[in-house]
Amino acid sequence: MNWRTETEALMEKLGKKITLHPKKIILFMLLVSFAMISNLPKITIDTSTEGFLHHEDPALVKYESFKEQFGQDERIMVVVRTKNIFDIKFLERFKELHVELENNIPHLTDINSLINARNTRGEGDRLIVEDLVENMPQNVQELALLKRLATTSVMYKNLLLNSDATLATIILEPNAYEASSNVDALDGFSESKIKQENQEFISDKSKSEMVRAAGEIAKKFTKDNFDVFIAGSLAVNDNTKKSMQSDMQKFIKLILLIIAIFLFIVFRRISGVLLPLFIVLISLLSTVGVMAMTGTAISVPTQILPSFLLAVSIGATVHLLVMFFKHFNSSESKNEAIIFALGHSGLPIIMTSLTTAAGLLSFSSAEIAPIADLGIFGAVGIMIALSNTIILLPAILVALPLKKAKETHKNNSVIMDKFLIAIANFSIYHAKKIVAVTAIIFVVFLYSASQLELKHDPLSWQKEDAPIRIATEVVDRELKGSVTMEVILDTKKENGLHNSELLKKIDIVREKAEAINNDKYFVGKGWSVAEVLKEIHRALHANNQEYYAITDNNALIPQEFLLFENSGSDDLEDLVDSSFSKARLTFKLPWMEASEYEALSQELTTLIKEELKDEVEITITGMVPLFQRTLVAAMDTMVVSYATAFILITIMMILLLGSFKIGLVSMIPNVLPVVMALGFMNMVGMPLDMFTMLIGSIIIGLSVDDTVHFFHNYAKYHHNGMSVQKAVDETMLGTGRAMVATTIVLSLGFYVYMFASLSNLVNFGILTGGAITIALLSDIILAPALLKLLAKEEK
Repeated sequence: MNWRTETEALMEKLGKKITLHPKKIILFMLLVSFAMISNLPKITIDTSTEGFLHHEDPALVKYESFKEQFGQDERIMVVVRTKNIFDIKFLERFKELHVELENNIPHLTDINSLINARNTRGEGDRLIVEDLVENMPQNVQELALLKRLATTSVMYKNLLLNSDATLATIILEPNAYEASSNVDALDGFSESKIKQENQEFISDKSKSEMVRAAGEIAKKFTKDNFDVFIAGSLAVNDNTKKSMQSDMQKFIKLILLIIAIFLFIVFRRISGVLLPLFIVLISLLSTVGVMAMTGTAISVPTQILPSFLLAVSIGATVHLLVMFFKHFNSSESKNEAIIFALGHSGLPIIMTSLTTAAGLLSFSSAEIAPIADLGIFGAVGIMIALSNTIILLPAILVALPLKKAKETHKNNSVIMDKFLIAIANFSIYHAKKIVAVTAIIFVVFLYSASQLELKHDPLSWQKEDAPIRIATEVVDRELKGSVTMEVILDTKKENGLHNSELLKKIDIVREKAEAINNDKYFVGKGWSVAEVLKEIHRALHANNQEYYAITDNNALIPQEFLLFENSGSDDLEDLVDSSFSKARLTFKLPWMEASEYEALSQELTTLIKEELKDEVEITITGMVPLFQRTLVAAMDTMVVSYATAFILITIMMILLLGSFKIGLVSMIPNVLPVVMALGFMNMVGMPLDMFTMLIGSIIIGLSVDDTVHFFHNYAKYHHNGMSVQKAVDETMLGTGRAMVATTIVLSLGFYVYMFASLSNLVNFGILTGGAITIALLSDIILAPALLKLLAKEEK
């Protein structure tokens, strides 16, 4: 007796025990499930850019260190389009909008617009730092002065207004930490932004609350010649979250409907519909409950988990119920039917669950945090569904008063059986031709797949006419950028920034960076503490523009800084640290696909190093480097997960089938759908992104389910002395209908993603649904042909 036979015997024993104590088992399983489900209210959603990386990722560590020192770099941009900014009526309404936002946006630490923009000027020997619109202009002369100050200021251009004065922005900065408004802040150059014990960075939920509050206010203020819209990375993330929340509900409803319809077609009885639905739903809710219990948020990749588990988990229940009802209807007792069903289908159900879990677990070591979560909790969900299928479901079947099917229902499978036998015969008789054609298809699609390049661009997931996409394009075009790259320049010594030559070099870097502009990318704006010093120096020289420069006198620099601090402004806190050893240099860039930033980043890095040489330690961080790091991590994840999934599942297949050769052969029908899906992507120009990269490991894990059932049944019949032809025929008759039914449910379960709001989900649905269909065809056409040729070779 080998391990497979022993396992089947154990499954029969499990069936016997379940028939003896069904009510106790049901009570225990439900209590365990409800304990997990009770955590559901704690579940959260996180679509933030930093949420893609693990907490210990070096890029994220650098970014969080930056935020501890300088606060949040992500901003919400409230943009107003009009015919002419410098109109008194417009300015009055614009100020009303500014005040409304300032008073009603939660988690707000700072707000900036033309209304309160820094206006540094001298008055005698005094330095005055005041709001640009300290008082609303009352006449043409005052309006003309305001226009001159606003349009000639280097800092305002492409930040607070565009070049033709038709766009004005209000920039909202979130708190650095969650509930930081409750933390006492010290005056002046405090370390109030330095992370305090037990403080957490502001959550994605709080950022979304800010975006949505801003959106509501924008709607209220929008009217003719005063068009208000929202832009910035926080707005992009929140729009992704809203699409996710809407789509998840829609997908779950659609999948449940599809499952219910096909369960009724397969079983033609209410119990055959309601029982599997109950099992998969309680398994899904338990899984999400475990996520909530461990503090794991639902993210962009893990949003597929609910509908994925619903579609995948149904397969095991169908295989078990097919065997149960088949024997229950054949005049056997219900208890005997349960024992037989577990003995016959228990092992393949366990193996299919393990192989699917292995495909998902290949993501568990992913450098992309949400993909690792998908792997871990997807596998957890599969195991929960497995335990509910082989323990809870049989117990419920024992407890329920079930009736045998009518004779007309027993004959419903005749047409399907004839169809499957015809396919089997075709495969056996044309084995060489089928394998040869498959080999050609494999090579063609493999070559196409090799041309794919990974991309990461959350904005491109939105439809082309989506308001957030249009808003971002407008900001990039007319305000020269919507995202930032942050550079920290560390002198490694106290008062290291009291150095005229160094500050001039920093300003030269900024000036040269702003000159970068080609067909692929540009730097829209740059700024640093140098701008503040130039403003101070000009103000102390009777506001003469000729003195808009950094002083040559090192001794004068700390005095100018002191004067600025004493003016009441706290803007220096955003630009330097309290010991004047670190300076922040910010570059405003357009939104691009992550890989497109590589050349721009290299050019900026080279420029900084050439100008500053070894005078400072350079750290580059911010949204753009996080985009780039996410792309690199995704590439590493894809390679490792594909290899891991293939190796783990191959080993399982070899163990299950008891043959190294047949185990390897069984993997061919599972690899073919992956290669065809990836090759198809390149042929039609579909991007390989954070979602479509998942299909490889997921498809291997899913397609192997039918392969397990097919090869497991074939091996049993063949080892009992049947010919290849007869063994294949019996396999088709025994498990063929369940394979077709589960494939239809699975493929349609993924095709529902075609109705998603985000294009990445649409592509994922098309590819995965198609690949699952190809996997079935591979199992019922290619697999018999391979087995026929293998049998000839062994002779």
